[in-house]
Amino acid sequence: MKSFFKWLLILSIGLVLLLMLAGGSLWSELISGPGVSISINGEDLDFGGLSDVPWYSAIFGMLVAGVVVCILLPLVLLFSLGLPLLLLGLTLVFVFIGTIGLGSLLFSPLILLVLLLWLIFRNKRPQQPRPAKPASKQASMHG
Repeated sequence: MKSFFKWLLILSIGLVLLLMLAGGSLWSELISGPGVSISINGEDLDFGGLSDVPWYSAIFGMLVAGVVVCILLPLVLLFSLGLPLLLLGLTLVFVFIGTIGLGSLLFSPLILLVLLLWLIFRNKRPQQPRPAKPASKQASMHG
């Protein structure tokens, strides 16, 4: 199972690097190609301002987006979904334990009565060992 997770991590990192390369290629194509345009609902998007963006601010923006996606989003999911589910599970476990404790308290006279009846009517004699079956005679090759 450990090797599966290693391969999954390697493939995930490879996919992220491939997507970064594709994004950089798309960005450079949109900047360099004057005839490239993207049309959404009949409206063209203007990419003329992309060539004025310095490379360090683009890298900083990508780092901030990566931190948000890799650190902030899992923490939000953990605290918004994981913590309430954990509290719900613990509450259900405590309710179950309380129900078992209450049931054992209420039915303790019945449990004691069954225990006493079992102690009275159980078979007190030790079981006698069964005699071993005689070994069957096997045919021999010595004639």
